[in-house]
Amino acid sequence: MVLDEHTELELEPEEKRPSAPFFIDEKWYDEHGLSFHDVVQARMCEACQARAASGEVAEEQYTDYDPKTGRAFVRKRSVPFASNPVRRIHDDCSKKKGFITPDMPTLEAVFRIYLANGNQPMPLTHVREQLVDWCPDGQCRWLLLSDAQLEQMVANDQFYGFKQFARPGEG
Repeated sequence: MVLDEHTELELEPEEKRPSAPFFIDEKWYDEHGLSFHDVVQARMCEACQARAASGEVAEEQYTDYDPKTGRAFVRKRSVPFASNPVRRIHDDCSKKKGFITPDMPTLEAVFRIYLANGNQPMPLTHVREQLVDWCPDGQCRWLLLSDAQLEQMVANDQFYGFKQFARPGEG
């Protein structure tokens, strides 16, 4: 194609750098003399906290492996109701109204999004997409931040234990 002064080029928008995935680092809590379990359990809904406080027992499935046969199978065991508060939040509490509220501090809302997703490493763009669902008027403080501001807040966190996820073989 020959270009002259009258030819317009349609340029592709510059690709945005995908945000780095983060997760909540349980080891950070140990290093700071805190209990990850207790901090997460405090984010469970009132009903689940009451069930945990009453000493309720729940049945949990887990995979076991028989070395003689080489087969994996599912077993069940009884465990305290809140023995895995991240799973409890993922399966139950995060689906209830009020788990995240529009007036909640930004990092608390982000923390709860990670808990709601089972603490799977996620880029902050995915976190932001989920925060939109918790902000009915779109004016929540966490949605008013730029992507760079949100990433800076999470990367510099000193309270929730956020850590950038590095895949094996990366830095």
